[in-house]
Amino acid sequence: MMHHMDKPFTVTLTGTLRQVMTVFLLGTVFSVMCCPEPVQAQGKGSRPRVGVVLSGGGARGAAHVGVLRVLEELRIPVDCIAGTSMGAIVGGLYAMGMPVDELERMTTQVDWNEIFTDDIPRSSEVYRRKSDRNYYLSSIDFDLEHGVRLPMGIITGKRIDLFLRSLALNAPDDFDTFPIPFRAVASDIVTGQQVVLSKGDLARSLMASMAIPGAIAPVEIDGRLLVDGGVTQNLPIDVVREMGADVVIAVNIGTPLSREENLTSFLSVLDQTTNILTNRNVFAQVYGSTAEGVVIEPVLGDITTASFERMHDAVRAGERAAMDRADELERYAVEGAVYDRHRQDRMSRARPVPRIEFVKMEQRSFFGSDALLRLIGIRAQGVMQKQILARDIFQIYKRDDLEDIDFEVIEQDGKNGLLIKARERGRTRHTVDLGIELSSDLDNDNSYRLLLKYTMSGLNALGGEWKNEIHLGQNERYFTEFYQPLSPYAWRLFVAPYAEYRDNVIDLYERYDAGNPFATYDIQRTTLGMDIGIQMAEYGEFRFGYAWGRSKSALDTGFQALPEEENDEGAYRLMFVFDQLDSPFFPRDGMRFSSAYHYSRKNLGADDDFETLECAFTGAVSHERHALTLRARGDTNFDTARGISRGFYLGGLFNLSGLNTDQLYGNHVAYGGIIYSYRILDLFPLLGKGLYAGVSLESGNAWSVRDDVDAADIVTAGSFFIALDSRLGPAYIGYGLAERGVSAAYFSLGVIRF
Repeated sequence: MMHHMDKPFTVTLTGTLRQVMTVFLLGTVFSVMCCPEPVQAQGKGSRPRVGVVLSGGGARGAAHVGVLRVLEELRIPVDCIAGTSMGAIVGGLYAMGMPVDELERMTTQVDWNEIFTDDIPRSSEVYRRKSDRNYYLSSIDFDLEHGVRLPMGIITGKRIDLFLRSLALNAPDDFDTFPIPFRAVASDIVTGQQVVLSKGDLARSLMASMAIPGAIAPVEIDGRLLVDGGVTQNLPIDVVREMGADVVIAVNIGTPLSREENLTSFLSVLDQTTNILTNRNVFAQVYGSTAEGVVIEPVLGDITTASFERMHDAVRAGERAAMDRADELERYAVEGAVYDRHRQDRMSRARPVPRIEFVKMEQRSFFGSDALLRLIGIRAQGVMQKQILARDIFQIYKRDDLEDIDFEVIEQDGKNGLLIKARERGRTRHTVDLGIELSSDLDNDNSYRLLLKYTMSGLNALGGEWKNEIHLGQNERYFTEFYQPLSPYAWRLFVAPYAEYRDNVIDLYERYDAGNPFATYDIQRTTLGMDIGIQMAEYGEFRFGYAWGRSKSALDTGFQALPEEENDEGAYRLMFVFDQLDSPFFPRDGMRFSSAYHYSRKNLGADDDFETLECAFTGAVSHERHALTLRARGDTNFDTARGISRGFYLGGLFNLSGLNTDQLYGNHVAYGGIIYSYRILDLFPLLGKGLYAGVSLESGNAWSVRDDVDAADIVTAGSFFIALDSRLGPAYIGYGLAERGVSAAYFSLGVIRF
């Protein structure tokens, strides 16, 4: 029988960490079995009932797949399974009939970093939402009936839910009717009690078992708010005992405690605290059980709960750990013929993946069923590929006006079909978006801005919205726009009246190698306009409109090199954006092109006739941890316009690094650059993407008069930098160097504008 202790196991936080580690290592004593005689099973009636227990542990949980493969190779029949968190996912899918090879493909080939986010891949998101998220980093939703509602988790987990639902399409509601009876373990966040899930929606049960408190929103099942089972029971040995197991094979992939020298930050201390609490309930199960069995503890080394890219290594580690215990495990093996009958019986009770013969849409939305089906691209197509199904259905969230989507297999007239349920947001949605921009050259050029956006969406049946933006700090901006689509489709016409006020402070330098500005101007501009355009789904936007306004520039400090002015403005404008970058901050794939043409004439209300054209391009490619970004920009004023308010600016990190922000001014600007970055550290998906190091090589200049434009004047510059891509936004620390020894150190939090 299992080794157990006469007294309850406890951990004293006031002891040394060395003592805690010593106690933890004693857990391996659990692997020493007290039964001296091997168990010879003759058949189902005479052999002991074997239960498998799979613990939680994030990416480390891929080791469970390797253990299950070895159990099959050793011909050890599994009669029941219980699991927590990732152990519940692996155990539940295996119990319902998923083969080990398919389990390995699922764990090692799925992009878990993508699944552990509510975000739609940026390249698939409708352009209007995509452009908002270029600058705003967090959102708070509320309605007038319920007020402000802070989320119960960093993510809702809807993407995880859809993924699990696609894998569990053929799962019965009663887990006892699975080919292998199964239990998922979760925790009631209200009472703190362990909750054993034995029936219902398998995908929802697995979701509840892995809902990390604070990170993933709790899952409601039968009126209870459930979170990760590891909070109360990370290795549920008692659960398989209650299912009738005589022998327990438990796989513990929990994170060991860190040594004292590795506790170097508050994050490592918090992580250690969580691990201590989790290990306590594991130890209590190990030492409190009287069951016969084996504990397998794969050696996972530096594979962490977030090392999703190393799940293949975890599978192999699980295989090695199980093979190391083969002598003990073989005591529960059966003869080949007996195992074959056991396996055939198990496979006969597995439900096949349903063949889909029709697709129906059930929605509470003004958006028609046919249009929704076109959006997600699903057709009746025989046996569906599960992961493709989840991916396609998630595309519906591109609309952003649907609150929820779900799907299930139904039977109608003797045929299997896919029922997709979509629910529109039932009332006007209020959203506040927040952002911040801090930048400094660590010398004399510092700026900051607080970005606020308030949006009322769902104002009418076609999805009208009113957007208001306030940017406070240096370079203030106040903007309001009413955006009215004229159709419900992803490609749709729209009209958009707007008003804007800007107050920008511009420094002027005599030369690019001048250390300090000789003058600072304050430029104020008020604009009223109306655009009509086409939203091209996730690809971009085209706009044509008329704008009227007034600008005023005045000397703030320094020498008055340019006259103060006040101008009336009236112009047609034409804008086009194509945006398929996967990230606005650290792109690894795709491209973005934008252009804006400004046609100003006196008969349109302007003081002067002039035309400007602005073009910008960004493209990115990547391989594994390496990424290369190409950037190019060209701006020109066809008729050299008078006044500082009508020129273009260049300078700053990745905009001729080494120069101060907007140090170069002119009527004509050219720039080209290439940025190489290497991802040196991955962040857990709920916290962000990663830590990067990189270098850039850039060239460009600005000219006041077109005839002065000369390639010989091109300024060459470059930089090296460290950058963090987190959920709080991008952060950069860099050093830039340009010709003539011009250099600057930079710190930036928020978007670097291009």
